[in-house]
Amino acid sequence: MPFPILVVPVAIAVVAVSGALITAIPKIWKILDKRTVAILGAPQTGKTALIRLLRDFGAPDGALPHAVPGGERGRFPLEIKGRTVDFAVPRDLPGSDGLNVAGWKDAFADADHVWYLFRADLIASGDPEATQMMKTHLALFSRWLGGMSGDAPKILLVGTWADAHPDHARHPARVAREVEAADVVKLGSVKLGGVAVVVGSLATSRDADRLLKGIKNRLQ
Repeated sequence: MPFPILVVPVAIAVVAVSGALITAIPKIWKILDKRTVAILGAPQTGKTALIRLLRDFGAPDGALPHAVPGGERGRFPLEIKGRTVDFAVPRDLPGSDGLNVAGWKDAFADADHVWYLFRADLIASGDPEATQMMKTHLALFSRWLGGMSGDAPKILLVGTWADAHPDHARHPARVAREVEAADVVKLGSVKLGGVAVVVGSLATSRDADRLLKGIKNRLQ
C-alpha cells in the first residue's frame, strides 16, 4: 500500500551548536542525493528526531527538543541546497512494537538505504522484550532480502538512546561494544550480509553530531 505523499518545504541555514556545527549533515545529503532512505524501527527509537535533525540541519544548544511521536510519517522528499532525498517512514501501528508489516515491506523494497533504529541501551542491558523485538524485525529483513530479484538496499543498524545506559556517561565506547557484541546484533548483521552498526544518541547536539558522523562514515 503506497504511503501518502507529504511535500515538506525546507529553508536551511547552517547554525552553530554549542560552538560547533553538525558537520556530518551536508556530507550525508551529498551521499544520499537522489536516493531513497527508509527509516524503520519500533516506536520511540528516534525516527522523528532523526528526520527533524536532518531536515533542520542544526539543533539548539544543550539538549535537543523532544519530537512529537509520529510527527513526520509517510513518504516525502526533502530538498536542501539542490540535493533531494526521498524518505519513507511508515506510521507506527498500535501495539508494543508498532510494527506495520505492509508499510515496512513497501518502504524496504523501494529504498536504496534502510536505516533500522533500535534502543541501544536496552540491547546492551539484555532486555528480553527489546531483544526479541529486534530479532523479529531483522528476520523480516532477511526474508525480504531473500525474495528480492533486483538491487537490495544498503542496510544500516542504528542504535539510539545509548545515553540511557547507566554506564554510558563514563564508558560510552564500552557500551557501544556491548551493543555490537549482543547476539541479536551480531547474528542479525551476519544474516543480512554483514551490515554495519552505529551506536550513539540524539540526546544532545554533541551526541547527535557523533552519531551522524558514524552514519556518514558507513555510507561511504
